[in-house]
Parts: sequence; C-alpha cells; structure tokens
Amino acid sequence: MVHQDYPYFPFRLAVDYVLVSRSTDVEHQKYRNLFENAIRREGLIVSHEQSGSVKFTLVSAPFPRLCREAEKRNMSFALKNCPIEPTEPTCCISLSHVFITDDKTRFISAPFNRKYAEHFVNYDDHTKFFNSSQRSLLTHQTEMTQKKHSVESSSFSLSETILGEQPLTRKGLLYLIMSGAYEDAYILHEPSEEEPYFREMKNRNVVGYLQMLSELEEDPRKKLAKDWSRWTKFQPLNRIRDYFGEQIAFYFAWQGTFLTVLWVATIIGLMSFIYGLIKSISESPYEICQISNSSGYLSELDGTTCKFRDGAKHFFSTISNWFMKSFDNELNPFFAAFISLWGSVFYQIWRRNNSVLNYEWDCETYTETEPDRPEFVGTRIDIDPLAISVLVVLICMCVVVLSVLMVLVYKLWAISAFECGKESTLVCSLMSAWLPSVLNTISTMILGQIYNTIAQKLNRWENHRTASEHSNALIIKIFAFSFVNNYTSLFYIAFFRPEAYSLQPNGLFGLGTDYKDTCAEGTCGSLLALQLITHMLIKPFPKFFKDVCWPYFMHLYRTSTWYNKHESIEDILMEKDSTNVLVREWLKPSAGKFTLWEFNEKVLLFGTTMMFAALFPLSPLIGLIIGLVDLRVDASRLIWFNRRPIPVVTSGIGIWLPIITFIQYVAVFTNALIVAFTSEFCKHFFGNKTQSMLPILQCDVQDRLLIVIIFQNGVFLLKYVIQSVIPTVPATIRVAARRKRFVGSYLVEKGDVPKEVRRRKKARRAKIAWIMQVSKKKEEKRLLVPNEKRQDRLEPTPIEVLVPPLETKRVPKQQKATFHRRSLKGNIGDFPDAMDQLPNVSV
Repeated sequence: MVHQDYPYFPFRLAVDYVLVSRSTDVEHQKYRNLFENAIRREGLIVSHEQSGSVKFTLVSAPFPRLCREAEKRNMSFALKNCPIEPTEPTCCISLSHVFITDDKTRFISAPFNRKYAEHFVNYDDHTKFFNSSQRSLLTHQTEMTQKKHSVESSSFSLSETILGEQPLTRKGLLYLIMSGAYEDAYILHEPSEEEPYFREMKNRNVVGYLQMLSELEEDPRKKLAKDWSRWTKFQPLNRIRDYFGEQIAFYFAWQGTFLTVLWVATIIGLMSFIYGLIKSISESPYEICQISNSSGYLSELDGTTCKFRDGAKHFFSTISNWFMKSFDNELNPFFAAFISLWGSVFYQIWRRNNSVLNYEWDCETYTETEPDRPEFVGTRIDIDPLAISVLVVLICMCVVVLSVLMVLVYKLWAISAFECGKESTLVCSLMSAWLPSVLNTISTMILGQIYNTIAQKLNRWENHRTASEHSNALIIKIFAFSFVNNYTSLFYIAFFRPEAYSLQPNGLFGLGTDYKDTCAEGTCGSLLALQLITHMLIKPFPKFFKDVCWPYFMHLYRTSTWYNKHESIEDILMEKDSTNVLVREWLKPSAGKFTLWEFNEKVLLFGTTMMFAALFPLSPLIGLIIGLVDLRVDASRLIWFNRRPIPVVTSGIGIWLPIITFIQYVAVFTNALIVAFTSEFCKHFFGNKTQSMLPILQCDVQDRLLIVIIFQNGVFLLKYVIQSVIPTVPATIRVAARRKRFVGSYLVEKGDVPKEVRRRKKARRAKIAWIMQVSKKKEEKRLLVPNEKRQDRLEPTPIEVLVPPLETKRVPKQQKATFHRRSLKGNIGDFPDAMDQLPNVSV
C-alpha cells in the first residue's frame, strides 16, 4: 500500500531512515533479509513500501532503543530546573539583541542516563525529547555498528553469518550499499506545506490535504527558511544544528563569523580605495591626454594631437588610468599590515565562538564508534600509495603552471597582433588583458574539476581505514592543488612580471625583446588587481550554475515524459505516486560532501582576501558580497532542493583550522614581499634621498629585503600579542563548564539536581516559618482572653497515668533518609492549618 501523505506525523511512528532497493534484484535479497533481521533484533522496526520496481525499506527506532543508544554514545540533554540565564553584554550599549533570531531557552545539560531519565527536559513526551536529526543520527549509528555482515575478502561477497570472525572483515550497511544490495540510503525532510508535492496533493485530494495541515502541528522547515533567509538577522544556529547536525552547523557558524568580521576589513579597504581614486583623479585631470600601453607605460600627448583625438578613446583611456592607478597608493602598506593582523583577530574570535558552541552543543562528550570503511581491504600493499599520490599531485601542479604559460603565449600574441605596445585601446584591453584573465579563471575551474576526480580516486587507492582519515587526506590533497591552481597566475603577476627584477632579459622563453611580458614600475599592482577582479567575479557563476541551475534542469529532465534511463519514468513515478513523499525525496539530488567543497571555496576566498588585498583593497567587499549571497543560496538548497544530509557530530571545523593557520603565515610573507617589491611603498617613502623619510635606504634589492624582514617580524610580534591578549575560551564558558561538571557529578552521585534540592530546602524552611508564625498567633490570641473568663473555667483534676516506656527500635539509615526526603515533598498550600486541629491539653 502506498501512502498518499507524509509517513511521519506526531501521532505516527517516525521514519528515521530509508533504504532503496529494486524488487527485480533477486541476487542480493538474502543479504538484505539478513541485515534487516539483524537490525530487528537490535530493536529497530522495519517496514516496506513499493512504487513500481523501486522498493523502500523504512527503518524506525522506538523511543526505548533511542534512549539506550543515546546512553551508549554519552549524548547530553538538558536538565529540568537548571536554566541558564542570559548574560548581559560587556559593552554599555549593545544592539546585538536586534539581530538575534534564536530565542531558544538553554539549560545545563548532562550525559543521558536512563536511571535518572525523569530529570531531563521533555523526557515524558517521546515526540519532543529527541529532535529529528538526533533520531536519524542514532539510527544511523545503530545500523553501522551493532550488527554487521562478514565479508569474504577474496571475492567481496557476503557470507551467511551475521558476525565475522576477524575485525577487518566485519562490514555493515555501508558495505551493502557499496556491493549493490541497497541502491541508496537517505533520511527524510520534515513535512512542510511549501513542498511542491503537497500542492499536488491539494489539487488531487483536498480532504487529505486539509487533514495533513490539521495534523501538522508545526512547520520547522518553513520557520527555519524564513529566519535563515533574513539578511538583517543572525543565523539561527541552534535550529540549524537541531535540523542538520553539528558538522553543517559549525560550517555556517564559521562562515557567519568570517562575514561578520569581514565588515571591518571592507570599510578600511573602501577608505583606502577612495583615497587612491581621489589622488589618481587629482594627478591626472580629464583635460590631460595620457595614453598607456599593455605594459603600463604612460606617455602624454601634445595639445594638437589631443585636440584631434577620438573622444571615446580619450574617455576610456582616462577612466582606465584613474581606475588602475587608484589601487597602488601610500596606504597600501598600512592596509597590508592591517589585513595581516585582521586574520589573527578573526582566528581568535572564531576559536572563542567554537568553544562557546562546544559548550552549548555538548559536542565533546559524544562518543562515536567509527566503523571501517567498506572499501578498506587491509594493510598488505606492495607499493607505497602515499609516494605515488604525492608524485601525481606534483604532476598536476606542473600542469597548472603549464596552463598559465599557455595563456601567456596567447597574451603575447594578442599584444603583437593588436599593436598593444603602442596604446592600450578598448579592443586591446579586452583581447590582451581581460580575455587572458578570463582564460586563467576558466582553466583554473576546469583543471580543478579534473583534479578533484583524480584526488578522490587516489584517496580511495590509499586505503584509509576510517571515514575521518579518508576525509582528512582528501581535504589536504584538494586544498594543496587548489592553492597552486588559484594563486599561480596571481603570484606570477606580483613577483615575476615587474621589469625592475630583470627576470625576462630576452623575453619569455628567450623569444626576443618583443615578447617580454613585463609591467612598468608602479603598474604591476594595477594589473594584479585586474586579475583579482576577474578571478573573484567570474568564479562564483559556475558554482551557482552547478548548485542551483543544474539540479533544477536535471529535475525537469528526469521528470519529463521522454526521459529514459534503465526503465521509463512511468514505471517509477506512476500517476498514483505523484504525491508519494518517499519517491519525491529520493529523486532530490544528494548534497554530497557539502562541507568539504564549501569549506574549500570559502578558505580560498579567505586566502585571496589575506594574501593580495594589499594591492586590491576592494577584495574584502567582493568577498563579503559573494559570501552573503552564497550563504543564502546554500541555505535554500539544503532546505528545499537537496536531500537532507545525514547528521554528523563534530567539535569544530576539523583540519580546516590548521589550514587557516597556514594561510595566515603565508599571507604575512606575501604581503611583506608585495609591499617591498611590487607596490610603490619604497618609492613613495624612500625613493628620493633628499626628500626621503630615511635617506639611508635607496630602494635596491638589499633595502627591499630589509623592508620585508622589518614588516614580517613586526606583524608576527603583533599577531603573537593579539593571540595572547584574546583568550581562546571565554571566562564565562570556563565557569559554566565547571558548573556543568558539578551538576553532572551531583546527578550521578545523589540522583538529583542541585537546584531541585535547593528548591525543596527553601520550601521546607518556608513551611517551618509558616508553622511558627501560626503558632505565635494562637499563643497571642490565648493571652488576650480576660482572666475572669479564664478563672470561670473548670480546671481538670490532674490524674496520674502510668505510661509504660516505649520500645525503641533502630531505624535503618536508608529508611531514615527516604522518610526525610519524602516528608519534604509538596507545596506550602498542601499542609492544613495544623495548629487549629491541635486539642487544648494541659500538662
């Protein structure tokens, strides 16, 4: 039976995992049966639905099984009666509350223990205790680590036993997917009325649609998308973590920190560029006719020639000169020092944010059992895979350098063909300046795509045991190549083109002086800025096409009536399955290694901003615009267009943190060399001996190296001071962590939380004070009665009564403690007026 509505609603059993197979695949059916029987014995619930030849295996985890797995993984949850009060901002005037979108109440948390389960928030409500990402994560961990199938290493076929005898031959669900027993595996998105198939449901079955809306208590995806897409608000990181898991939440937290800190660099960079533009306009008025060639040499025309000069050529030449000369000005060395220190400030701010998020999300206490990768085949390998991988990576880097040289050959041909050596016209600028920059960017993207495929194959061949080792090795390979691929042309312009270095005395490749690819003194920075503009503006468009446009076109193509693959789309999506959520979610493209590729893009953007912003102060502005747009695009495609990724628990951004540290150190050396050799800093400040600030320097190679040494040592000293002054862990987090450890240990030792004990003690003291107050009032009332009335009373005759002594029975210590604890329960209003019920007894 195919359900026409979403399989999960609050009153139904949650579908935590979906496995996809083909009903025609009879060969692997017995292995699927073994696996499903194994996870049933582990407490999971398995059911099936079928659409055409596609068979969906729905896996659900009951609440007791999730609790057992959460206790095993040492997962932390919020404690009752232990709220964390929000701290006041350190500054006097704070507007941060205006930008907050996360209003989630936080509590002190502790590792889950079923023995003290009643002390955790929402434990009584089984539908709210675990959020959907935690359910999927715990179900995934159960399937990965509890029951595994053994593998015959020689033929890679599954045996009929559940547990293998050797640890290296024990494989689970990942191996079943790799061997083809299951075609795919994914988790479902939360139901939302914004999904297209719900609109189709509305058109086909209005009654079912209205029933679905009535059953749907909340729409977490719609609410998350609404708050996440607001440009004037902070990201709802807690809800991102609750929906997608810690790994994706840490990526967006890092990106948000980067974009927030980038505002300062953007403002300073704009100020530097505006200063250079004003100076450039004042030095070269529009009335003066100046022309420049492809190397940047300027020549001024006489009045007669300028009078008969084409107006369009004069306008283009003047605007181009203003724009290009505005980048290299006296503020560049100070901006270079600022951007180097800005990187350290961002690094320390992120580490502080990381420690805060670690405390709030309890990432360090989670224990994850990482199984062997299904592709892992043991350790007996004759050839060292690492040496071969390094050799292949070096060859690929040489190919990058060769591609840059090929673009240079075209550029020299264009300069000669369009006579750019005389004057840089509009056509000449397009063919010899802009087009080579575009070709460099395109070759960078094409080679990057080819190398990514090679790197993934090399990584599989290296035979890493676990997924984390495999991922770290892949990240290092991809970043190493991307670093060379993206920055080779920029390093060439900055350090090899300046004619003052005499690196091309006989032209490129010794082809003669006509084939020199050099730049005049004072213009290399402008040419580097031109390459950076092209690089930063063109590169985001292919990514946008790949992430948004291409999946949309593929979706239209796959759902069209004339699409044929192995079987027609009519066999998979029949008319009655048009609103089947399982099919629709399966047809969505997978997010893949989302954090890997997104981190690689953003870290390269961070490197561009750090290493070359000294000659292009607008790079922080362009990076900020690209980051803000890309953040919203990634949010939309994760929520609506892609499958929901499997949650992963991490304690930070992993190996990307040391990569960012490496970029910071490289940026200091790059900025020092740009300031000393590429920019006009030495000429502006130390060029003329009579007007120089320091007449000792004459701007030769030795003096420029001295500038490099002074710059980098000064910057490194200030970076060390910044890292020492700004602590990695805030003081409030250190205190809160100690409080959390105390509460957790108290819960394990006493079986209660300290605040609840204090609350009961306070209630007990209030009850005793109330009883004493009532007793005092009774005594005062008795004393106010006149003595005559008291004398009229008949005093009872005293009677002596012999009372046998009571037998004292020793109460066990445990019973005393139990009775004492129970006697303190209840509120003040639960106790009657005890003094009114006491009889008047004279002793």
